[in-house]
Amino acid sequence: MSAVVCRYCQSENVVKYGRIHNGKKRYMCYDCHRQFTPDAQKKYISEEQKQLVDEMLTKRVSIAAISRATGISKSWLYRYVKHKETSI
Repeated sequence: MSAVVCRYCQSENVVKYGRIHNGKKRYMCYDCHRQFTPDAQKKYISEEQKQLVDEMLTKRVSIAAISRATGISKSWLYRYVKHKETSI
């Protein structure tokens, strides 16, 4: 048996299923059919970073440039901008 346990259903019936973009191992659970990375951690965007993004957006800096400067993913930035537009 493998030492890896599914993070969703706690089943031990898992198999290696490749790697994610940064090289960490990915697994798939045969019971719930979900894919997961056992030691994945959420990255939270601080309020200071959000304020910096807001300032850069008001200066009409591109999403790609904001992503490079802050280290925040472009997909998160697109969702953030869309959320800001709908909340106005």
